Amino acid sequence: HLRAFWADPWLFGRITAIHALGDIWAMGARPQAALAQITLPQLSDDLQERWLTEIMAGAAEVFVAEGAAIVGGHSTQGAEFTLGFTVTGLPQATRLADAAPKAGDALVLTKPLGSGTLLAAEMRGAAGGDDIEHMLRIMATPQGDAAVVLAAKARAMTDITGFGLAGHAARRVAPFELSGDIELDAIPLYPGAETLAGDGIRSPLWQANREAVRFEGPGSPRSALLFDPQTAGGLLAAVPADHAAALTEAIRAMGHNCAVIGHITARADSDVTAR
Repeated sequence: HLRAFWADPWLFGRITAIHALGDIWAMGARPQAALAQITLPQLSDDLQERWLTEIMAGAAEVFVAEGAAIVGGHSTQGAEFTLGFTVTGLPQATRLADAAPKAGDALVLTKPLGSGTLLAAEMRGAAGGDDIEHMLRIMATPQGDAAVVLAAKARAMTDITGFGLAGHAARRVAPFELSGDIELDAIPLYPGAETLAGDGIRSPLWQANREAVRFEGPGSPRSALLFDPQTAGGLLAAVPADHAAALTEAIRAMGHNCAVIGHITARADSDVTAR
């Protein structure tokens, strides 16, 4: 479920669908079916019908294009607009979200970081309009095509959502006595996010994300964005180093802001290190 962060039912339906599909894509699975859970604010009957129509239209465009169907769900009214989808998928030969990365693997990220910081700034009236428009456009872009390309070579994969990049990376490497070594300058960021982070703007989830990871790195605004929770965030994949450049080039050709942002190392004193 996501609490509404934008007063456009169609766009919010689309972004929430993409957010929900992240786990399926990270598994290297094929989306199959979705159930909707919708809580609308108190609205007139006419507005309820219009909002539901727009929500489902935005979500259905995403799910149908990915080969999945919305097969049911539930709607109700409450204090605020929230939306969620339960998604099923058909796993392929390797369940990438459970697989083990290896030391020396390259880390590939398919979307920029910084949506949590930008949304926190927007709530304060401190974000630039062009930066928010750019962020929403990328958040509303599905990445099933990128997932297919990565799944062909990836040893492990996850989607970057509420725990931030550092948190999700740590959860993938720590169980295997490995660490993630991140090159800060290589990470794609949403325009405006680094400046806002430098101004001290943080998502409410930031502090918990920071405390959950054994981290070694500079205390810079760019480093702070490693703990920024993401909505409809990118995929993070551990791939053999000799395939990383070709995979990144192929995904960038699809229109995604994809980059090699580091590599996997043997266990160190930290789960994630940034340089």
